[in-house]
Amino acid sequence: MKYIWTIMAAVCALCMCGSAMAADGFLKINGSKLMLNGREYRAIGVNIPNLHTAYNGTWHHIKQIYGTPEKAKQAMIDAIIDAEKNHIAFVRFFAHPGYPSDNAQLYQPHREEYWHQMDEVVNLCRKHHVKLVPSLTCIDSWQWCYGEKRQAILDPNSKTYKMSYGYIREFVTRYKDDPTILMWELTNEGMLGCDVDRQGEKGLPEECFAEKSQYRETLSREDSLTWDMLTRIYQDQAAFIKGIDRNHPVTSGDASVRPECTSRRETFPDCKYRTDTLAEWIGNNLASQPEPLDVYSYHMYGSINEKTSWEGHFNIPPMELYRSLIRATHAIQAPVFVGEFGQYQPSFDKDPDASYTRAFIDEMDKENVSLAALWVWHFPWQPENDVRGNTHPLLIQRIAEFNAKYAKLK
Repeated sequence: MKYIWTIMAAVCALCMCGSAMAADGFLKINGSKLMLNGREYRAIGVNIPNLHTAYNGTWHHIKQIYGTPEKAKQAMIDAIIDAEKNHIAFVRFFAHPGYPSDNAQLYQPHREEYWHQMDEVVNLCRKHHVKLVPSLTCIDSWQWCYGEKRQAILDPNSKTYKMSYGYIREFVTRYKDDPTILMWELTNEGMLGCDVDRQGEKGLPEECFAEKSQYRETLSREDSLTWDMLTRIYQDQAAFIKGIDRNHPVTSGDASVRPECTSRRETFPDCKYRTDTLAEWIGNNLASQPEPLDVYSYHMYGSINEKTSWEGHFNIPPMELYRSLIRATHAIQAPVFVGEFGQYQPSFDKDPDASYTRAFIDEMDKENVSLAALWVWHFPWQPENDVRGNTHPLLIQRIAEFNAKYAKLK
């Protein structure tokens, strides 16, 4: 009998050893730091919003931007090759099937082929040593496909809810053991739409819909999400992902809360605006990303010529504003992901030196920001923001230096 127990103990030890080995290559949270394979990991990546939908030929603007699906696919391959060549660590992309008209082309009728195409994208990135941050965007998306209101995401009996969580389950289950995925993101800039009354607003253009029954020209108040609704969704979806995947961290995808966040929350739907104090705004940002989210997400843009902060609020320079928010986040022992950063006035197309953005990278370096993604890479839909390996040499060099130092990309 003792030999049986010895064999069983050995088997258990091997299983435990295998589990530990399987965990290698995945980000771990250590206070305000991210760890990879036992050492601190910091990295700069880029945004390619249409990565998989351009690759698989379903993106709404392919004909306008690329001409043909074949050219769109090649453009995405070229973008990933260019990322590897210039030491880009990862790509953030909008990982939903797209508008209802996009969804009807591939995911809805040919789901197996949709995931085969996604596998090709992940394999392409793995081959070229580029990790991925998929923004699942299942909070404000699936309701369009069923003609439902946005608040349907809160109703487990709605088609929107079932499809949203079904898609998350498919995606996360498929790649939960793949270290090419850096972490999961829930949505894009959810809090900027929080406590905004949608009553009477225009919906998506009619050409974005596959069926007339899905089209709603005008939105209603039930298309609005309040602070309490959105933070509850964040908690539910993050917990849902973690119930499937123990390997990858989860982030919200937020830009920030609005400068008048407190008054919007207190007076919705009447929205009697009062700009937050700086302390209120920072506190609201911290409170807007509840557990079990792991990594706090912000989007940070600025201008070298601008004297005050974003949209003129708080009466301090943008760098000082962002520094305060980053330090407050680190003080509560949370890592920071700047999911989008870039510049305006001048925009990238008018500033090949990318002066503000390089200064911002220097600031992120000093403030120990874990992850950041440049907006935007190989994205001709926004020519004023489009950056490539040969367009902004000083910026590319600065990113490569950062990644060589902290992400060990050479």
